[in-house]
Amino acid sequence: MTRLRLLAIILLIIIPLLFYMGVGAYHLFETGWTFYVWWPTALCFGTAYFLGWQVARRMKTKTDSHPGDPHWTDRDQFAWGMVQARVEKSADLDQEALTQPKFYYDTAEAIAKELSVVYQPGASDPVGPVTIPELLTVIELATRELHDRVRKYVPGSHLMTIDHWRKTQKAIGWMKHANNGYWVVSAVLNPVKTAARYLAAKTTLTPLQDRLQRGVINWFYAEFISDVGRYLIELYSGRLKVGAEKYRELQEQTIRADEGGGGASPEARPVTITVIGQVKAGKSSLINALLGERKAQTDVLPCTDTITEYVLKSSGLPATLHIMDSIGYSHEGADADQVDKTAEVVRQSDLVLLVGHARNAAKQADVNFVGALQNWFRTRPQYKIPPIMAVLTHADLLTPAMEWQPPYDWSAGIRPKEKSIRDAVGTARESFPDAANIVPACTAENRQWNVTEGVLAGVVNLLGEARGVAFLRCLDESANEDRVGKVFEQLWSLGKTAYTIFRERAGK
Repeated sequence: MTRLRLLAIILLIIIPLLFYMGVGAYHLFETGWTFYVWWPTALCFGTAYFLGWQVARRMKTKTDSHPGDPHWTDRDQFAWGMVQARVEKSADLDQEALTQPKFYYDTAEAIAKELSVVYQPGASDPVGPVTIPELLTVIELATRELHDRVRKYVPGSHLMTIDHWRKTQKAIGWMKHANNGYWVVSAVLNPVKTAARYLAAKTTLTPLQDRLQRGVINWFYAEFISDVGRYLIELYSGRLKVGAEKYRELQEQTIRADEGGGGASPEARPVTITVIGQVKAGKSSLINALLGERKAQTDVLPCTDTITEYVLKSSGLPATLHIMDSIGYSHEGADADQVDKTAEVVRQSDLVLLVGHARNAAKQADVNFVGALQNWFRTRPQYKIPPIMAVLTHADLLTPAMEWQPPYDWSAGIRPKEKSIRDAVGTARESFPDAANIVPACTAENRQWNVTEGVLAGVVNLLGEARGVAFLRCLDESANEDRVGKVFEQLWSLGKTAYTIFRERAGK
């Protein structure tokens, strides 16, 4: 009965409007104003459709071009490429299928099967090895993001039911049929003017309308694929063991740190930087230059036989920097034990500074060490190697060695020293193609150059990627902490609940 009353109210509102629209259209036709009124109306609708199409296209482009999360490993990026390939194919799907809830369930299941091949090649069931809390976490995270996005970008979504969603496609078909009927009637009454308007509508309004309708629905489906794919990647990578609440907490901490602005924020997590390089490459001098005081020893003989930590905190930095001075390796290169020890330190770091001598910017020992470090992480795909920034020290010794008149525009300058610095950077880039940045510098106490404006600025530019590495590490640490204790805590909670139920029943 309530539904009939609601239908009656809607009809009582719509019928007068339709009546006045019909009377107005007839009046315009009788007075001959139809031709003049139609063009500005068509222009308004055309502009609206065009702007809506642009918005839908931008939303789709934003989804398609998403590079993935900054903390993802190479394996995760490969899996994300598979998700994006499915997003690109979504534009060719039947629009009717996109209104069926089961189609979305089938899509999620298909994505899970595709990604499980990457992370669990031998598993026959994509969700078999997954714990129930992890699976629930995927559902919670993905549906929450999609829920927030729909409420924000789809007008009236809080009032739209599944039936409304299904009927939308039928309503669009009805509108097309009604529109065709309008053209038939108009052609009978005034064939010449109708032909001109029909041609204009079919070449401008109709394509834009179809693009807008398809664009919005396809955008929703593309967002669904991206959200489900993103959190399935997190699931198979083992990062959702912490639960949805802890995951969002760590994620929000990373976002707050990235948006902290120019000054150091109390909420920003410290950024850990590991300094690696050969003996006498200038690691300690670089640390002293960054700190602004002689804290790291710089004697002729190597004195860093263990990991030494320094803290750099400044109001001009968006985060506190913890600088780890690692053991320098010899000119012959690092042995396997050194690689393993340094790799473990790097795994606990957010950023790596590879220090090398500018006069020999691509020593084989450095190339071998970086290669061994990358191989160490490659055999452990659950970890992500932090971004590596190469720092070429002793830039003052490049030819002409006796000339030193900074500042130097080494990227585009024409002075002999500037060309020498540029050549050294180019050589290092060829040897370290995966380096996030390569910066020349002079760290001598009495002639420092490009330490703040080059090295420190380069570090700041890499903080976003570095925090992604930190986020991944925090998830890993949180997932593995006190696993046995959690079992006892669950048993204790279960026992308390069982005891409460027993007492209640005994009291009856």
